[in-house]
Amino acid sequence: MGVAAWADQQKVEQIVLNLLSNAVKFTPRDGNVTVSCGLSGDQGTITVRDTGPGVPAEKTEVIFEPFVQLGRSLTSHQEGTGLGLAISRDLARAMGGDLCVDPAPGEGAIFTLTLPSA
Repeated sequence: MGVAAWADQQKVEQIVLNLLSNAVKFTPRDGNVTVSCGLSGDQGTITVRDTGPGVPAEKTEVIFEPFVQLGRSLTSHQEGTGLGLAISRDLARAMGGDLCVDPAPGEGAIFTLTLPSA
C-alpha cells in the first residue's frame, strides 16, 4: 500500500530539497543520509535523517526562525542564509502539515514533514 497526502507537489519538493541539502551539508564524508515516507495516524510523513552533529534540544524551535544557523563560525565552510527551515516550516503549515526536528545531538538530525493524508 502506498502513501498519499494532500499537498502542493512543488512545495513538497522545495521542502524535501532543503532538508536533503542541509543533511548533506552537515553530514561527515563517511556519514549517511536517509529518506523515508510513511503514515502516522491520519498524516503522511516524509523523514530525512542524517548522521551529522544533530540539533541541541534547546535549539529545536529556534532553528525554524529566519536567519538562524547552528554551528556558524568565521571558519565555517557552511553556506546559506538561514531561511531554508523557516520557509520550509511555513510551506508545510500552509498545506495543513508541519515540519519538526527530533534532537539527537551527536547522533544526527531527524526532520519530519507531516501532511494530511489523502
